[in-house]
Amino acid sequence: MVAEPARTGPYVITVLLMEQFAMIALASTIEPFREANWILGGNVYEIRVVSQDGNPVISSSGMSLNVDAAIGDVDGGAMVIVCSSWDPHRYTTPKIVRWLKKQARLGVRIGGVETGTYVLASAGLLDGYKATIHWENLEGFIETFPKVNISTNLFEVDRSRFSAAGASAALDLMLYFIEEQHGPGIATAVADGFVHRRAREGQSPQRADTRERFNIKHPRLVRILEFLARNLDRHLDVAEMAQAENISDREVRRLFSAYLNSTPQAYHRSLRLHKARALLRQTTISVIDISICCGFTSSSDFSRAFKREFGLQPVSDRQQVYRADWLHEQDRTGAVSS
Repeated sequence: MVAEPARTGPYVITVLLMEQFAMIALASTIEPFREANWILGGNVYEIRVVSQDGNPVISSSGMSLNVDAAIGDVDGGAMVIVCSSWDPHRYTTPKIVRWLKKQARLGVRIGGVETGTYVLASAGLLDGYKATIHWENLEGFIETFPKVNISTNLFEVDRSRFSAAGASAALDLMLYFIEEQHGPGIATAVADGFVHRRAREGQSPQRADTRERFNIKHPRLVRILEFLARNLDRHLDVAEMAQAENISDREVRRLFSAYLNSTPQAYHRSLRLHKARALLRQTTISVIDISICCGFTSSSDFSRAFKREFGLQPVSDRQQVYRADWLHEQDRTGAVSS
C-alpha cells in the first residue's frame, strides 16, 4: 500500500447519513478513526456527519441521530463516505446526487457502506469502477447499474472509489485505510481495541460457503446446490441436476430429501422466487420481464408460484413497498400524524 502525502491538518472525513441507515454500519465506519486518534495521540482524523438538509436522520432501528451540517454547507474534505442501509432508492435525491458529483469533480475520495454503493451508482460515480454491495441488494443492483463492475467481495478499493458490503466489512475497510496511511502496527492496534482479531482482506467473500450455511458435508449435494445457485435464470429439471454431477435422478432426489427435506424442483423454484422478489422490490423492471429472467415460462405461472411462496401476488408485493414508501414520506414531512 502507498501512503498518502503528509497533511498539515486533520484528515477530514465526511459521512453522509441516508435515512434508514444501520447504527452498526455507522459505528463500524467512524469508530476505527476515533480509536486511531487515541492511539496516535492527536486529532489525526476529523469526522463530520452530515445529512441532506442538516436535520436529524432516522436509523433503521428508529433512533434519531443529530448531524453536524447539511451537505450544502460543507465540502467533502479528504474523503466522503455514504452510509446507507435500507431502501436506498427511496432516499437518493437529485440534491444528494449533485453534491456527490461536485465532490468527485473536486477530487475527493468517495465511497459507500452497505447500500451506499447504490447511491454512488445513481450519481454515475461508479461507471467503469469495481464495487461491492450487500448481497441482499446484489440482483437488483446488477439489473439497474450494468456499467458497474460489481463483485461479491467484502470490500473494494478502485482508484478514488471504494465500497464495503456491510457493517463488519466497513470495519475491515476502515482498518485498510488506517494501515494505508499509518502502517500495519497502528491498524493492528486499532483492531485490538475492538477485540477484532484481524482485518479481513477485501477479496474475502461476504457470505459463508454452502457447506457452512446449510451445515452440509456431502460433497455431491454441495456441488449441486452451487450449480443451482448459478442457474437462477432458467428452470432446471432433475435430469439436468443429475447430469451436472454425473449421478442418477433418483440419487439427486434422495440427497434433497435426506439433507434438506425438500424436492430438488421445490428448492430451486424457491431460490428463483426469492431472486424475483428482490428484483420486484429493488427495481422498476416489469413483472413479466422479472418472470422471464427468473426462469418462469409465463407470467401466470410466475404469479401462481409467487403467491404459494409469499402469500400474495407479485404486483401486490411491489405495491406494498410503494405504499410503505408513500407512508414514510408522509410521516417524515408531518403529513401523517403519529
